[in-house]
Amino acid sequence: WQIWLEGQGLPAGFAPDTVVEFMGQVETGRARLEQVNDNRRRVSAIEYDIQQFREQVEPLAARHGLPLDSGDQRQLALVADELVRRLEETQTAFSDRERSRGEVDENRQSLEDRKRRLQSAEEELAALLESGGTDDDEEFRRRARQNAERMDLERQQDEHRRALERLSGPGPQFETFRADLSSADPAALEEESGRLSHLLAEVEDRRDTLREERGGIATELEQLVSEEESSALRIRKSTLEEQLRENAREWSRLTIAEALLEKTRQKFEQERQPSVIRYAEKFFASVTGDRYQRLFAPIGEQTVTVTDSTGASKQPGELSRGTREQLYLALRFGLIREFGEHAECLPVIVDEALVNFDPERARLAAESFAQLSETNQVLVFTCHPATAEMFADAAGAQVIRLSR
Repeated sequence: WQIWLEGQGLPAGFAPDTVVEFMGQVETGRARLEQVNDNRRRVSAIEYDIQQFREQVEPLAARHGLPLDSGDQRQLALVADELVRRLEETQTAFSDRERSRGEVDENRQSLEDRKRRLQSAEEELAALLESGGTDDDEEFRRRARQNAERMDLERQQDEHRRALERLSGPGPQFETFRADLSSADPAALEEESGRLSHLLAEVEDRRDTLREERGGIATELEQLVSEEESSALRIRKSTLEEQLRENAREWSRLTIAEALLEKTRQKFEQERQPSVIRYAEKFFASVTGDRYQRLFAPIGEQTVTVTDSTGASKQPGELSRGTREQLYLALRFGLIREFGEHAECLPVIVDEALVNFDPERARLAAESFAQLSETNQVLVFTCHPATAEMFADAAGAQVIRLSR
């Protein structure tokens, strides 16, 4: 270490932590220096852009009579804004002029179109007057009205004819009806019409009376049906209410039974865990630093559940990889302890058992191996000197180095 410090030009009294902090400060200073240099380059670039901008603005300012002080940057911005404003006004005026030209062209085209349409309308009007046999507008309108009246009268005549055909029938029946109608006496027809009207009134009165009687009968039938339906519905309601009360009592019994069964199951799981789980629970609490204090196997399930210090339960799949490795190691410890109760305590041999543990987890696991060594001989194989030193410090293990 002293030779390396001397080679790096550092004081010989520097400890490793001091060198790390010193190198961090050097890197911080280097980064700040790079940032300062970067800011200087940015300032130079901005000044260059300002100079290029001034070289472009000065000729325009002189051309448009705007005073510009070479040492005042704010005046440069004001002059540039004024030039931009004048440019925008010029562009707006140019756009307005172009738009006005376009509107003039459109209006000219529209005028030409209207002229052509007017000429076409005049030609159609002349042709129409010629077809009416006149060249006077009023005479043409009068003839048009007469033609419309004639067509309306013909339409009315056709409607009356169809109405008579509906009364008499088509074909020969209609012709016979027309002959009878032409030879009939108007006075006799008037008298027959009055008699038929009186008879029609009597028939309508009788029809109204029968409708009223039918309505009363229908009302009575509806009342009878309604009373029968009401009685059936009341009986149905009473039956359903009784079934609902019986179902409610059954639901209450089942709910209470479910709660009792759940409490019994929880109590059994807490008090009747297999010895493997009980031993594994102690090892798991120790190897996790009491972050997980409970371990149990739910009845009827092929899994284990852990409970953390807050009371939250988790499945193995919900744990981190390191904690899951600690759980599996604790289960092996519990199996070893449970086996030792019913048979000879056999030696326990492991090889690189802590390779996936971080330093803190590895230290706690080594202490758990020390607890296991109270009942079993434990042999730990490793190729990492740091792991051997950790077992020696945490568990008081004897380190034996094997020759190659």
